[in-house]
Amino acid sequence: MRASFRTKYFILATGILVNLYAHSQNLEQAIKLTRNEQFEKADKAFRVLISGDPANGKLYFYEGENFFDWGKMDSAKANYQRGITLNATNALNYVGLGKVQWYSNDGKDAIDNFYKAKVLSKSKDAIVLDKIAEAYINAPSKDIGSAIDLLNQAVLLEPNNADICIDMGDAYLARNDGSNAVTYYEKATTINPKSALGTLRLGQLYSRARNYDLSYQYFQQATQIDSTFAPAYREKAEMLEAAQRFDDAIAQYKKYLQLNDAINARIRYASFLFLAKKYPDAISELQKVLVQDTNDIILYRLMAYSQYETGNYKDGITNMNKFFAKATIANMKTLPSDYAYQGKLLSKVGQDSLAVEKLKQALQKDTSSDVGELYSQIGNIYFKDGKYAQAVKYFQVRTNLPQPTVNDYNALGRAAYSSRQYQKADSAFAVITKYMADLPLGYLWRARSNSLIDSLTTQGLAVPYYKQYAQKVGADTIRNKTDLVEAYTYIAYYYYLQKDKENTENYYKRALALDPNNVQAKTYFESLKAPKQPPMKKEGTK
Repeated sequence: MRASFRTKYFILATGILVNLYAHSQNLEQAIKLTRNEQFEKADKAFRVLISGDPANGKLYFYEGENFFDWGKMDSAKANYQRGITLNATNALNYVGLGKVQWYSNDGKDAIDNFYKAKVLSKSKDAIVLDKIAEAYINAPSKDIGSAIDLLNQAVLLEPNNADICIDMGDAYLARNDGSNAVTYYEKATTINPKSALGTLRLGQLYSRARNYDLSYQYFQQATQIDSTFAPAYREKAEMLEAAQRFDDAIAQYKKYLQLNDAINARIRYASFLFLAKKYPDAISELQKVLVQDTNDIILYRLMAYSQYETGNYKDGITNMNKFFAKATIANMKTLPSDYAYQGKLLSKVGQDSLAVEKLKQALQKDTSSDVGELYSQIGNIYFKDGKYAQAVKYFQVRTNLPQPTVNDYNALGRAAYSSRQYQKADSAFAVITKYMADLPLGYLWRARSNSLIDSLTTQGLAVPYYKQYAQKVGADTIRNKTDLVEAYTYIAYYYYLQKDKENTENYYKRALALDPNNVQAKTYFESLKAPKQPPMKKEGTK
């Protein structure tokens, strides 16, 4: 029996609806891949969709969005333009083109394209308004007021759209209005409890507020909602890195890489390994990336840093030079740490003058208060080269910066001592004896400094410090033998000048007990047997 016309029509209409539904589902899945930062998989999915419906402007827009989020701006722009060429009435591609222009600081053309999009959609398409607002919110040059106005219009059109609520939260967060941001993020997760993105945003907000425990709970919840939601693993890793839990951060980033194995993700992973001081692992990861891509400038920065930390200074300099050459061509902003590592690498291969020049460049670029290491590095190079007065200047600045260490005061004291600034040296070592009263080092160098302030030993300025040094050393005479002999002979000679025979003999005997061949002590005791010999002279101290 032949099917009736009505039956045929029903079957045909049903088939069309099924195909449209399948097409819609496939598009949603492709968009989800982009949102999950699985850009390569999303690209393949969009290509399949476009091959099946090449005149559909919406497909080119979302393929462009995938490229945009992937960091491939030129490919994104090409897709938006292709969408306009094939379907000039689709408003979304004008939004995409305008977004590229807005990010490129071409505000006039961007606004023109945003206006075309609104005209074509008669400002009745909530997605068009939302996407324009996203550009205003997320670009380096923001227009939060316009974004909120657009989102308010979009909310009236689609009050139960969770994505619009998330963007509204983003807008308020960009204004540092955390209270309103939380309200809209929570509204989004109420509208759609399965919104991994909304849950992620709450985690990001609390991570920004350094409430790491709560942020971790939200990130964890996002991965429970969708185990393929890569951004949640990345954000967990970033949050753990900020909390300096580097091993845990690396574990989370490994999970992220299982979902997004892109070059920039692997480079970020290598940076986590570097921060965790796993320098050989960082180098290994970077070498794998270099097989696939030799153009990414950050690769050479991280490689040079890691090679310095592993002692491979020659290759470190090579990669640092490559980094600066590529950064110059790309007009890329350099960091103070780039010059700092370049200077440290040059110092390690004996190019001290150039090393100091680079370290000083790092100081000029670094406006933070965390520059103490740079002053110490320059001071150490000057000290090594025997330029003690210059070393003093840099060590002095370092001790005036926040959180100086015992090593900083020791370096200042040693440099001042070597440049014959004995009073300054004594003051530096006095800080060590004050804050580390049980450390013998400070007393020894205070003694040495005062022995040269009181060069004739008539005042005995060094005596109390040599005595304190000996007391702090205690029974550990083997390791401190030479310095103890120095202390005992100085004290003995002071008492000799004071004509205090008992103490003179006591301390010279202590010196002989450690060094039976000590010339000064032997000369003294021999002089007792032959009193008419001329007075002995004091041996110099170190």
